[in-house]
Amino acid sequence: MIPTIESLAGFITGAGVVLLIAFLYFKKGNKERRFDERYQEVHAKARTLSWSLTLAVLMLMWLGSLIFEGPKLAFLLLASAYGVMLISYGIGVLIINKRI
Repeated sequence: MIPTIESLAGFITGAGVVLLIAFLYFKKGNKERRFDERYQEVHAKARTLSWSLTLAVLMLMWLGSLIFEGPKLAFLLLASAYGVMLISYGIGVLIINKRI
């Protein structure tokens, strides 16, 4: 497959947009002290708390799926596990931010 001018231009444009967004993100992050030790510690602990809770929920859901088999169960399990993970991560950030 030979790359065409359009595909090369699209690749260069896409890479430029990604680099611009990354540059702006890191520039703004440095101003807001987003990359300091406290921020890293809070979010590392929040991720740990979130994944621990998600693992417990996943084990309970799989136990439930063994008991109540249904055709739509796989989607329900996946969507609810993702929702629990996001909600528990947000709550973990709030709790740990108050403690530190």
